[in-house]
Amino acid sequence: MQPCLLFLVRHGRTAGNRAGPGTPMSGWTDTPLDAQGRQEAEALGRRLAAGPAFDAVYASPLSRALETARIAAGVWGPVRPHEGLREISCGDVDGAPIEEVKARHAALWEANLRQDDDDFRWPGGESYRELRARCLAAICSIAAAHPGQRVLVVTHAGVIGQILGALHGVPPARWESFRPGNTSLTSVSWQGERGVLLRFDDREHVSSSARRPGG
Repeated sequence: MQPCLLFLVRHGRTAGNRAGPGTPMSGWTDTPLDAQGRQEAEALGRRLAAGPAFDAVYASPLSRALETARIAAGVWGPVRPHEGLREISCGDVDGAPIEEVKARHAALWEANLRQDDDDFRWPGGESYRELRARCLAAICSIAAAHPGQRVLVVTHAGVIGQILGALHGVPPARWESFRPGNTSLTSVSWQGERGVLLRFDDREHVSSSARRPGG
């Protein structure tokens, strides 16, 4: 069986990606793209349109990923939502303002920042160990369905980080080791249950868009 060439994209910017008062914990909370996020998706679309076609497009069912995929890759047919590509569930604190979470769950906040417990979870949420297992199962199933093909996968920072962490032997709790920027391109050659990283966090299209007049 030939390897599948996966292009992993983090969604465009949302209110949850901006630092400042009121910024929410964005796990399964369905925060849409903001104006900059839509511009980033459009810039990605222009870059992708200049290259080879994709055989399939998958996305997390959360609107920030679906919208990014539809803006950037709509010409390659319908986007296929995949539940396994969701961001980590933050449980009871999902969608709550970060300042509030820090105040009410100070010990948990510090424990998460230490990044040394693979079984860490927010109350009612998903552990990093569980997230990794889910992400790997999703990617393996997508790759198995498209041997020898090019597939675009629009998802979240946590998902991409877990996939790459697994490939490099980084524990699930180390969520910051491979954290991509919004609408960045990461490419992986995947076969069976393993992949090879070819490119990580490529944001050339975002930089080029920012340099354009009126951008």
